[in-house]
Amino acid sequence: MANESNPRQPGAAGAPAAAPPDVAPASAPALKPPAPAEALATAKQVEELADKLSACADSIHVRVMADIRRHNGGEVPEAEQAVARALLDAEIELRQRANRLYADAAACIVSSLGQSQQKLVQLTIDAAAKIRQITRISDGITLVARLLGLAAAAATGQVMPILAAVGALKLQLDTIALHNPAPSANPSANSSASPSAKPAADGAAPASDA
Repeated sequence: MANESNPRQPGAAGAPAAAPPDVAPASAPALKPPAPAEALATAKQVEELADKLSACADSIHVRVMADIRRHNGGEVPEAEQAVARALLDAEIELRQRANRLYADAAACIVSSLGQSQQKLVQLTIDAAAKIRQITRISDGITLVARLLGLAAAAATGQVMPILAAVGALKLQLDTIALHNPAPSANPSANSSASPSAKPAADGAAPASDA
């Protein structure tokens, strides 16, 4: 018979397949940390910048009112009045530009600015704080002008004007930091302590500030 004359050969169809050799699974590629979000890449991010610019306008108003109150109802020198008027005018203009960013947020989106949203927002937060704190009001006037420039540049939706405005704002903040250095710790305060004094035991109650 045919089956007897043609015996099944090893490996022929129907034979159980040999188990494949053990192969180590390919290792998954390492996940990269997410890159910081590009600045002004969405309408929401444009609106966030508008929020921060409005906060800077609030700081301008607070600073001007504080300077006026320092005179306790007395006569404000003409030079200070001129500065106050200039800053209040800038406050109004900054609010108007921020409002335009709110209204036209979708049209102000930038495809690839090369700056993170976090850094851009932090610059405006720093600016708002500096406006309240600076001692040289001329620095404040220049800083406000830089914020107005940033608002105008953001409204164009163009990369180069925005980068130039961001650079100018950062430079002015650096200049203010030089003119208004943070108070340094007084080294004599530590040296005045008696060297024989022992540190307080763990768990001791802190001294009262009263």
